[in-house]
Amino acid sequence: MENTLRKGRYNVLALLCIGIGVLLMLENYGYIKGIYNLWPIFPLIFGVGLYMLYKDRGARDSILLAIGIYLIQFSVLAFYENYTSWTSMVYLWPFFVGFLGVSFLSIYISTGNGMIFFHLGVLLIGLCIVFFLIFSVDYRLWPISLVLFGISILLIKEFNKS
Repeated sequence: MENTLRKGRYNVLALLCIGIGVLLMLENYGYIKGIYNLWPIFPLIFGVGLYMLYKDRGARDSILLAIGIYLIQFSVLAFYENYTSWTSMVYLWPFFVGFLGVSFLSIYISTGNGMIFFHLGVLLIGLCIVFFLIFSVDYRLWPISLVLFGISILLIKEFNKS
């Protein structure tokens, strides 16, 4: 039964690659337009694949989960940028820090232990919010983020003592 499921996954992957290849060829020859805007589907598929691999392994390899979650989040942002304007990345770059925080939180939530992942996740999400606030008010205030990062490291150290 398990072998049949694996073969089915390979068939889905094969058909997906064939379909995407045909669509890209049709765009190359001018029959359809806009397919290249769909490139974020590749990291999305890879992220979902890593998540499925994590589930197949009985939730043992948390790094697969974290990387999969990060790639899925990145794909959503890339789709947004493809259909708006990549110039907005000047303001949206803090999302990459937040994505890393969500990935660490996913490790903590999935394993139920590893408080360091919880602290890092919350810290990075907080840092993402701080970056958004600082750069939307005045970009010269960015050193505040270093001060807040240092304070949070000291707080984590104190929390781990108790």
